[in-house]
Amino acid sequence: MIGLLSLCLTACAGKPALVTQTKAVRIEAPELIPCERVDHDDADLRYNGDVWELKDKAIKLLDTCADQVDAQIKRSQSE
Repeated sequence: MIGLLSLCLTACAGKPALVTQTKAVRIEAPELIPCERVDHDDADLRYNGDVWELKDKAIKLLDTCADQVDAQIKRSQSE
């Protein structure tokens, strides 16, 4: 009987389990504005061996796209 009472007191004296609540949130992708494209004249740069200029144009294009995405995110957060 003492063993059973001891077991009950030990089990009852334990810390209560923590309850964690979760919430599902749906994140919509921002609407993207089409970025500037490399035109056919710029494609000739690859054939002329001017890879560095093509790389610089690609970096500028990526920066422009990143700026547009940042602006769209800010607009969607302010809504």
